[in-house]
Amino acid sequence: MEFILHFMYVVAIKDRKAWVGDTPAQISMIGFWNLIIVWLKLLIPWRFFRLWAMADQIIAPENMVRCMANNYSTMGFWRSWHRSYNLWVIRYIYVPLGGSKNVALNTLLVFTFVALWHDLTFRLLAWGWLVSLFILPELLATYILPKSKYAKNAWYRHVCAIGAVGNVLMMMAANLVGFVIGTDGIQFFVSQLFGTGEGLRFFITACACLFVGVQLMFEYRSVFRSLA
Repeated sequence: MEFILHFMYVVAIKDRKAWVGDTPAQISMIGFWNLIIVWLKLLIPWRFFRLWAMADQIIAPENMVRCMANNYSTMGFWRSWHRSYNLWVIRYIYVPLGGSKNVALNTLLVFTFVALWHDLTFRLLAWGWLVSLFILPELLATYILPKSKYAKNAWYRHVCAIGAVGNVLMMMAANLVGFVIGTDGIQFFVSQLFGTGEGLRFFITACACLFVGVQLMFEYRSVFRSLA
């Protein structure tokens, strides 16, 4: 962690807002690597203290089930992020509110609580509300195109991959707002990405790369299930 912070200046660039003049690709990489560092700085202590607990014969839940960059589902991402807290929130807040009887409203209430649990700031409330909003497209897509009905069609996997690209972009945007650059920073990022020809070209290329990456995630999950 110290090595990364010493030789990769993305956190300092973010803190000083020193991204003016950078290309859309560089700005996007600043955001992406800041998210990776957020994941890593939580992963290291959580796994260290889980190891410490296991040495004392206490089996604590694994908080980070998979790498941040190995997620294509909004629901799956939050189930595998800070899993012990996620289990607590489901048991004591989500289920008492009614659970899946009203997913949209209960998700909004849960993430509002989680945002306030982190800190009482507008950027974290914006994060919680954005996360709640960005979960809806996946819920709608699974309702319109259920796996049980369409999974055997050759086109289904590719439609899912396109939707997954949207999920990845939305999750990155929400977490950038909440834990990296805030609402002002995301406005600048979006203006550079969609307000310039170079930004649009990079965005299309990035979406194509994410599409390929999601296909690899699908294969990884398939192999993992077959081995299990």
